[in-house]
Amino acid sequence: MPEAGAGAEAGANAITRRRLVQFACLLAFAVLIRCPAWGEWNFGIDDQFYALVGERLAKGDLLYVDIWDRKGPLLYLIFALIALVSPSMLAYQIVATVSAALGAYGINRIARTIATPASAMLSGLVYLALLSRFEGDNLEAGVFFNTLTIATVWLLIARLDLLRQGRIDAGLVLGFFCAGLAIAIKQTVALEGALFGLIASVLLARSGRAWPHIAWRIGVLALAGATPMLVTSVFYWAEGHFPALWNAMVTSNFARGYADPAIRVKRIFIMAGMLGIPLVFAALGGHAAWRAMAPRLVVAIIVCWGAAALALIFSFPNIYVHYAQSALPPLAILCAAYFTHRRPAWPALAALIGLSLVLSGTFHRGDRWRARPAAQALVEYVRTVTPARRLLVWGAPSYLYAKVGAVPVSPLAFAPHLYEGREWTGLDEQREMRRILAARPETVVAQTPLPSAPLNASTVAMVDTYTRACAHARRFTIYDHNGEQVHTVFSGCAP
Repeated sequence: MPEAGAGAEAGANAITRRRLVQFACLLAFAVLIRCPAWGEWNFGIDDQFYALVGERLAKGDLLYVDIWDRKGPLLYLIFALIALVSPSMLAYQIVATVSAALGAYGINRIARTIATPASAMLSGLVYLALLSRFEGDNLEAGVFFNTLTIATVWLLIARLDLLRQGRIDAGLVLGFFCAGLAIAIKQTVALEGALFGLIASVLLARSGRAWPHIAWRIGVLALAGATPMLVTSVFYWAEGHFPALWNAMVTSNFARGYADPAIRVKRIFIMAGMLGIPLVFAALGGHAAWRAMAPRLVVAIIVCWGAAALALIFSFPNIYVHYAQSALPPLAILCAAYFTHRRPAWPALAALIGLSLVLSGTFHRGDRWRARPAAQALVEYVRTVTPARRLLVWGAPSYLYAKVGAVPVSPLAFAPHLYEGREWTGLDEQREMRRILAARPETVVAQTPLPSAPLNASTVAMVDTYTRACAHARRFTIYDHNGEQVHTVFSGCAP
């Protein structure tokens, strides 16, 4: 028995010493918990739209002009690059899994500064499990921008002594460039980027160097962070489409309507409840690390990072589960300190990993078992009844366009942009709806009921009037991460 125990300890030590082995272990865990959804094209409403846009860009469409959304350009460029290699849902899911594992590895490396190597590895596992719990178990944007934000913090923390000397290096510039890339995926990451910039600026200012020496270094870091969006802006300006970029990235986010106050308060309490367990263990871990005299500046940076991410979540006019993804990295890192300084660790692991996986959509085993054949039946039927490929998807499964080889008639290919009552895109939704119906779609795939309240009464009435003239209507049940979704396929709608 002692020999067996010694062997297990030796194996654990080998894992915590070798970086490639650490990443391999985290990647294996990521594959294990995410693969039940691999191959499903209908798993998430946002995820499949990202894939659709990526494939349209790979075929020559221009983002914000030929196909519209309000998320950052880099997110869709990532999907377009994948589509150029292999336009399949499995390819997107594999890349997302690698990105999630890289984020977990970065968390592991940061956590080593305030916890033991074994606890740091556990924090990487916690991050992956929490990511699945908060709807990051497929292709959500947080799977990509979190990894870049984690890289920024890792490179920043590794260079605190350099900043104290009033110096910067290529690694720190790279870190702020990573923050800029994250902002180019999700605009709200700018708040975290500003926090990291403030930390670097304060440390440089306290170095005792002359202000001109400090100012140009701060300027270099700021330029590195701004470069991705500056390059994007120059490109759209040169193409004559800068107003479209500005509308998508800025104006549409402020002009759209948001949830009623009562609904928002309800969602705040739901979000607080969902974050309760990781928040408790992170708070206990942060307190323990501070008392144990871990590098206090590092602990303070991680706590401030978590506070900024949490403040951002609860300040949104709308609050959705996946918005919490940005707060998961700092919470997971602080949990590593809990594993190091608090005993026993298994209750925390059961709550953070076990419970997260049980509640994640990936492990709704019945739905995952039925999802692929149900979605395939829908695709085959729609292909059969849509010989000219004139299709309108009036609901969640926007990737159906790609699956049947149909080209969206309108830049508003994401149906909620047309049927949600509070939506504002800068385009005339009624005019777009008239243009879509004037193209005489043969088939309309309508979600039943439409998942929104309030609805855009005008556009919904147009589609309802159009589908009443269709020759056939057949219902299908397909499954996403929330469970079963009913769609009615109206066919024979036009010659």
